Amino acid sequence: MTAPNPTVLDTRQPNTARVCNALLGGKDHYELDRVIAELLRDSQLAIAMAEARRFARRAVEYLSHTHQVTQVVELGCGLPLYPDIGEIANHASDTARILYIDNDLLATNHAQALLTEPNNAVAKIDLTDTAAVLAEITAVMESTAPMAVCLSGTAEHLADAPAVLDSLTRQLPPRTWIVFSHITDDIAGNDISSAAAALDDAGIAFHPRDRDTITTMLAPYRLAAPGLIAPHRWRPTDTEHDTLRPLHPGTWDLAAYAAIGQLQH
Repeated sequence: MTAPNPTVLDTRQPNTARVCNALLGGKDHYELDRVIAELLRDSQLAIAMAEARRFARRAVEYLSHTHQVTQVVELGCGLPLYPDIGEIANHASDTARILYIDNDLLATNHAQALLTEPNNAVAKIDLTDTAAVLAEITAVMESTAPMAVCLSGTAEHLADAPAVLDSLTRQLPPRTWIVFSHITDDIAGNDISSAAAALDDAGIAFHPRDRDTITTMLAPYRLAAPGLIAPHRWRPTDTEHDTLRPLHPGTWDLAAYAAIGQLQH
């Protein structure tokens, strides 16, 4: 892992990682990021984002304990939030290996400074450069050990996420697990569209997608029960940890889908 580069902080415009950090209750953001977050605080988008994060934590815990997954790649790691999925994986196994990838220099520098477990690695890579992403995975991960790729709360920021995931999937090792969530406008469409427009006005790309598109994106993976479902309904009682349990009532709808699956090629 190379030494971190100096970070040039741009406080003149909102930043994707910082706005998401503010929406999820973190502290690594500035006033202009909080302004955007406050506009969205009570939106369906904010609720769905929070539950998608909790889903990802439960999914990593489940894969670690049930399928002995000891390697996790987080694509679009953002700014660290406790508990980080790497912390969950490391708690489950002393030999866990975590790779954090993001295109944001601030996010990767934070990761390098704060996520100091010996088997952690951090790389600044644009996720659309799938060749570079795959090269980093090959360099850091052991090819014979079970691995999960986490793409939760990230695909919405990619204009052509289906093509990016397809390119990655074609070259990932067989039986790789995916932890995936995605905001949708199938539910609370007006609210989600308004929130996406507010982010777009702030210079933050956001692309909700419908169930059919998400289903196609995940087609190469055999989804584990209960399949593609709202994140707060994905194994809500499979953990004893409060920071992993859903907060949204299970009987209420949520503008997001989530699943884990295993690559079949």
